Amino acid sequence: MSKVTLVFPRLKRESNVWAPLPLQAVAAPLLEDGFDVKLLDGRTFHPHIPRILSQARGSLYVGLSVMTGWQIRDAVAISRAIKDAYPDIPVVWGGYHASMLPEQTLVESYVDYVIRGQGQLPALELAKRLRDGQPVEGITGLCYKKDGKPVITGHPKLVDIDQFPSTPYGILDMEKYMVPDLGSRSMKYFSSQGCPFGCGFCAETSMYGRGWVGFSPERVVDDLERLVNDYGINAVDFADTNFFVSKKRVRAICEGIIKRGLDLKWAADVRTKQFIDFPEDLRQLVYDAGCRRLLLGAESGSQQALEHIGKQTTVDDTLHVSRICNDLGIITRFTTMFGFPGEPEKDIEATLRMIEGIKAINEDFEVHGFFFAPYPGAPMYQEAVRLGFRPPETLEAWADFDLTELHTPWVDPVYKEKVDMIIDFYMPFASPGPELKRLMAGGGPRGYAYRAMHKLAAWRVGNRDFRAPLEWQLKKRRSGRK
Repeated sequence: MSKVTLVFPRLKRESNVWAPLPLQAVAAPLLEDGFDVKLLDGRTFHPHIPRILSQARGSLYVGLSVMTGWQIRDAVAISRAIKDAYPDIPVVWGGYHASMLPEQTLVESYVDYVIRGQGQLPALELAKRLRDGQPVEGITGLCYKKDGKPVITGHPKLVDIDQFPSTPYGILDMEKYMVPDLGSRSMKYFSSQGCPFGCGFCAETSMYGRGWVGFSPERVVDDLERLVNDYGINAVDFADTNFFVSKKRVRAICEGIIKRGLDLKWAADVRTKQFIDFPEDLRQLVYDAGCRRLLLGAESGSQQALEHIGKQTTVDDTLHVSRICNDLGIITRFTTMFGFPGEPEKDIEATLRMIEGIKAINEDFEVHGFFFAPYPGAPMYQEAVRLGFRPPETLEAWADFDLTELHTPWVDPVYKEKVDMIIDFYMPFASPGPELKRLMAGGGPRGYAYRAMHKLAAWRVGNRDFRAPLEWQLKKRRSGRK
């Protein structure tokens, strides 16, 4: 039996380890076609490279799924080790980074092929051709080298994912991926790919061309029932970029969950306007079927910034959806983003007012702040380059591209410091969520310290007085920040 080895490289930050579902999806057609597939998650065993080398021996190819940032560092180390040990085994990179920058990826001697976009069909076809000794030219979505030079193919269109076999969960020890989140045994699940919208900071548009495909409602409910029966899960986090694209599909999934008596809590991402536009009975059905948390991109309290990034929403929409979710009993997590090109400092105040409005509706609603990072392929990437952003010039240099750090030359570091201090430090203490409330309720010196910090932060935020922020300086010192 011909063998294919798939590898998920390690990440820099590992708090909760979620299953490498994209690679499991790639494995499904290969297994159905009779290939022996070894899937190795480098996050779950140490040292990982010796084991990967042992498993890779005799493979038709070794495929890695890689995101921009620190994961590149581990992927490079794994790829080099493979080529050193087995020079004749091709190394294939897929995932967002290689899909966005295939030429820069293929320049490296330790990468032989790049699969762009959906990986299921090209991964299977590549395995067949390598097994049969046939040329690889003409495989949709596959980039390769010819006479040592990269040959770049276009992004393939999304294909119907219902044609693919069921996710082979048993290919991994799923007990390693049960995470306490909405339930004691939570796991992520993909029911769709792509997004029809085009936010300026998001690479999804370039990855899938604003296309969207989803499993049928019957398949989604079948999968959830299998996960409940076979693995005892009690909660699911839909990892889809946009779970709520089709009202008809959402309704059928929710009705199926209820009809089959699946006692599941679940979370998903949704656009603000989408949920507002849902009819009231459908929103209630979403709750009745177990939805207890939604992630929404509020992005900014500045309408000018929202229009700049093509968000197609308003600040009033954010507050309106907060009230809707509060009435339903669904906890929301909002993301905000700072440092867009041309964003004035006054946007801090506008976003702070929006956060206060959200917290006034429900203090348990969470708001997280991030800084705009020009991601390869995103609509605003070239705008960032025109304004002075200097992209890393090599594949390995992208390993230092930490999405939590500042990469945009038009943003003053003093501005970033102010945002970090107000949005991510004082505001959470001023309007504590459930976890911080639990710590505040504790006894002893620690509980007293949290309660005192809450009062101080509430005063600072309420009065907009952040002079002499000694507590912020102490926090930075303790976390190792400069």
